[in-house]
Amino acid sequence: MGEHHAGHFREVEPCEAHGTLREDLIKSLGKEILVLDGAMGTQLQKHGITGVPEAAVLESPDLVRSIHRSYADAGADIISTNTFGANRIKLKAFGLENRVREINHRAAVLAREGGTGAWVAGCIGPTGQLLRPLGPLDFEEVFRVFEDQVRNLAEAGVDLVLLETFSDLREIKAAVLAIREHTNLPVFASMTYGDGFLTLTGTDPQTAVTVLESLRVDAVGVNCSTGPEPMLEIVGRYAAESHLPVLVEPNAGMPDLHDREIRYPVGPGEMAGMSRRFVELGASLIGTCCGSTPEFTAELCRAVKGMKPLSRKTCDHLKLASRTRTVVIGAEQPFCVIGERINPTNKKELSRELLEGGMGIVRREAHEQVREGALCLDLNVGVPGGDEPVLMAAAAEAAEEAGVPLVIDTVNPEALEAACRHAAGKVLINSVSGESRSLDAVLPLAKRYGSALLCLAVDEQGIPATARQRLKILERIVDRASALGIPRRNLICDCLTLTVSAQQKRAQATLEAVALVRKTLDLPTVLGVSNISYGLPDRSVLNATFLSMAMAMGLDAAIINPDDARMMETVRAASVLTVRDRDSRSFVSAHGKKKKSSPSSKPASKPAQHLKEAVITGNRDIIERLVTENLESGLSAAEINQNILIPAIQDVGIRYDRKEIYLPQMILSAETMQAAVDVLKP
Repeated sequence: MGEHHAGHFREVEPCEAHGTLREDLIKSLGKEILVLDGAMGTQLQKHGITGVPEAAVLESPDLVRSIHRSYADAGADIISTNTFGANRIKLKAFGLENRVREINHRAAVLAREGGTGAWVAGCIGPTGQLLRPLGPLDFEEVFRVFEDQVRNLAEAGVDLVLLETFSDLREIKAAVLAIREHTNLPVFASMTYGDGFLTLTGTDPQTAVTVLESLRVDAVGVNCSTGPEPMLEIVGRYAAESHLPVLVEPNAGMPDLHDREIRYPVGPGEMAGMSRRFVELGASLIGTCCGSTPEFTAELCRAVKGMKPLSRKTCDHLKLASRTRTVVIGAEQPFCVIGERINPTNKKELSRELLEGGMGIVRREAHEQVREGALCLDLNVGVPGGDEPVLMAAAAEAAEEAGVPLVIDTVNPEALEAACRHAAGKVLINSVSGESRSLDAVLPLAKRYGSALLCLAVDEQGIPATARQRLKILERIVDRASALGIPRRNLICDCLTLTVSAQQKRAQATLEAVALVRKTLDLPTVLGVSNISYGLPDRSVLNATFLSMAMAMGLDAAIINPDDARMMETVRAASVLTVRDRDSRSFVSAHGKKKKSSPSSKPASKPAQHLKEAVITGNRDIIERLVTENLESGLSAAEINQNILIPAIQDVGIRYDRKEIYLPQMILSAETMQAAVDVLKP
């Protein structure tokens, strides 16, 4: 399990100089187009520097300074330090890991000297290695690497931090958190995309924006990737989704090798023409990346200086995200089913595995609930005797492999922080109440990590009897959150479901409260439904009926068991009737050719099916047991390999080609396949 640092995080108080700078920079972004410089490596290569680009600040400082000056003279408003790869992990490959401080300090000084009159951006790139479970790096190790680099850049006096060319959402999250802990500098965060507008690890532009905006960066961007033409679509998506300034830095096209010389097909004039289109789509920070020169910067300045940033309207609905998917919750959005089954209460097998540190059942339940229709997953790992913060960090990483956002269900602040920190995406905290101690503990964490908040209509006096009284508690929570700077679009309200067998009249109060929240607060609502039927027979009937009534009142999400066929049928049918399922597409897809079955029917499970599913989902924790079960059922090693394992990994390849899964899932499946083969070896 990964190391966790719950409770250690602190935010730097704004220093007066940086606070003023941030205000000046943001004001400039709102009024004018700012131009960033271009490639450093291309210029160094032209002057015969073929080694480590970052080492040039020590070995050829005059050249580096002159390159900065040439970009500033061309009109660049922002000059980037020559520190893209100046982190401990990358420099170690060249024996320079002990010179991180020297390189970053010197680079900042040279940028300041060469870029007179321009803002200096401390440039930080990725480590070049993948984080676990895809690679060797632990999240906290990566955090410390960026912490070291950003501390040195800040000490050297950079004006802002520019994160460039990241392809892993968890890695750029670690970088942003490191910056926020040690500085109050503005942060521009830029990712790089490949074919299909996806990063290497499967993140789409909407999801990148959702997560980065939640972390309170000051601009979101795209750089490197391809030439300028394919990036138009990404810039448009960013502008449609984000409240923030949009940055774009294209390559000068895709390079070709001619007579041992790398050439880029896009020239300064063509790039300048594209830059105007970027501004028209919503970009307000324009630069260039690989293959560009100061001539590009000069042409960009002539093209976009004088243009005004586009006035944009964006969606203000609640958004949650995993690494690869964004879920939007609110009026006229698809109803959000939150799977409830990852919870050890009354589950001996799951409790035992959690105490042993295993995550196999968590992974299995996560994938199964998503297949059954869950759009988010509630995550509860509170088991007596367990180290909940450590378990929660590991469970967040494991459950997120299923590809949907997480709802973190715990009253333990350290466990809550561990999940918020280690999840790649934007999570929903379940929950904060109107009690003072809950507000004091949870709200700062939500702000720190950009997490959404599930607000409970309960306080020190308990759950009120009337809808109006519940609304008053929710209003207090909303006011406290707003005072702390948490945006309203990060809030969802739970009006609380009480057991109808004990308090029959309270069910109507809950339904009234759902409608009242929508009308008065204009916030989305969620309920945990199954409590309504506790102690009564045929619970599924009551649960489904109550759910349909709540959806009619405007309910946006529910924490339920997606394996309950009656509940899922109710969700689909009510979604048609409440105009959440446009053109009834989901309903027709699910019911158009449906075979008759009982509400609780479920296909019989077999060892072979379980083994194949484990390979497809990359559930390595349980693979040895499943292979053994298949051997004990009478199958030979050859039969298991030929009839189960090979078809499973072929299925993975097909899903990857169709972009149904991405590199992280494919790597996990391959590792699980290898683990299964190892068990079969004589």
